Amino acid sequence: MPIPDFHPPQLSFRQTKSSRSFLLQIPVFFTALFAALAIAGCATPKKEAFAAKPKSEAAAEKTPIHWLSWLKFPKRTPPPPSATPIDWTGVIRLVNEEDRFALIQVQGASGAIADEKYLCIRDTEETGVLRMTALKNPPFLIADIISGDPRVGDKVYLPRPTVTAPVP
Repeated sequence: MPIPDFHPPQLSFRQTKSSRSFLLQIPVFFTALFAALAIAGCATPKKEAFAAKPKSEAAAEKTPIHWLSWLKFPKRTPPPPSATPIDWTGVIRLVNEEDRFALIQVQGASGAIADEKYLCIRDTEETGVLRMTALKNPPFLIADIISGDPRVGDKVYLPRPTVTAPVP
């Protein structure tokens, strides 16, 4: 059996020319695409910034613009301080104007501190200042009147800072 001669197919001149022209068209296509996108990008309208107060030249020179200035990080603000309610010591039940002392009926189990200054309040106004004595006869305390005009029914409390620092 005879072996047929195998000849590789011959490329004609036309096929070679068309394949060459296709390879030449690829860079032209990408160059044209890049030029079209560049022109379209330049033609888009720019957003104008809001009218800001003009800074002086000295201030503009002093503040450098950081390259990460477009990043906005949330600022950590500490929680607001919390107010504590007033701890009422008691209510005035008797006032002796001649000897300048007052008898206070204690509300609850809060103890009074001897030689400490207490405030008297009537209708959201301060009416007097009392100094607590060591004399106690539960549920009553005795306090000397330092200043003001306290009357029966006034509330008494020990003034302490009413704002506490938040616990981290």
